[in-house]
Amino acid sequence: MIEVSKRIPVNAPGHPTLTRGDVWQGLVLKANNALPFVPAMTHCKVLTREDDNVFVREIEFRGERCRERITMTPQRQVEFVRLDGSVLGTILNLIEEDDDGLGLRFSFKLQLAGVADGSAEEIAYGKIVEQDYLKAVDATLAAIRKAKTARDTLIKRYYDAVDAMDLETFKSLHSQSARMTFANFPAAVGPDQIAGAIGQFWSTIGGLKHTFLNRWDHPDESILEAAVTYTRQDGQTLTLPSVAILKPDGDKVGELRVFMDVAPIYAEQERQRVPV
Repeated sequence: MIEVSKRIPVNAPGHPTLTRGDVWQGLVLKANNALPFVPAMTHCKVLTREDDNVFVREIEFRGERCRERITMTPQRQVEFVRLDGSVLGTILNLIEEDDDGLGLRFSFKLQLAGVADGSAEEIAYGKIVEQDYLKAVDATLAAIRKAKTARDTLIKRYYDAVDAMDLETFKSLHSQSARMTFANFPAAVGPDQIAGAIGQFWSTIGGLKHTFLNRWDHPDESILEAAVTYTRQDGQTLTLPSVAILKPDGDKVGELRVFMDVAPIYAEQERQRVPV
């Protein structure tokens, strides 16, 4: 029996800080398609699903095809059980959090068919597999960091343009099929419609500034809670709560839904216009 357990620190100097949720998203992606993460794997296909967290996949690892049963415990671990092939056993990816911070542990207990326990052949194979999985963990963390950096960069560029009311840059940050729903205004589709609708809104205010309070990232979207301070055309300011759901499309925004009530921006101005 080959048994190995290694813990890799998730956050290191010079890299974006990852949360448990960030790491979990990476593990989910790897479970469904390990090819971008495991250099020694050349085939990975989901065959059947029992539910969102349990499925069987077919892989080709070091030239041999086999099936694995995947069981995911959200935000905690992914278990891989080999169902056939010359190597049977269990592999675990476990997210740990303690005084040393966030860690990603991989461990496996594998039995090589036809090879005696403790033999030189088993020991040599164990070292190869250990190196393969170390590379897989490193590749997984690298991919998660890359995705996190790309998401951070897009959100910052997008809201820098919004807060500067830079319409040309704002327009350029939407994909051709982008869709936006802002407050109670009709949905706008495509960069031209989106820029036209938001440009019209911006023409009614003196300025705005987002202060982000919370952010929740998912593989295909980010949820952003913000306090938005608006400057009215009369120079007065007010701050309103806002929640936005932003879906990237490559390095651009593919969809944005903003939930907020903008009526208070105009309420005082309208009262001032009413004759006494």
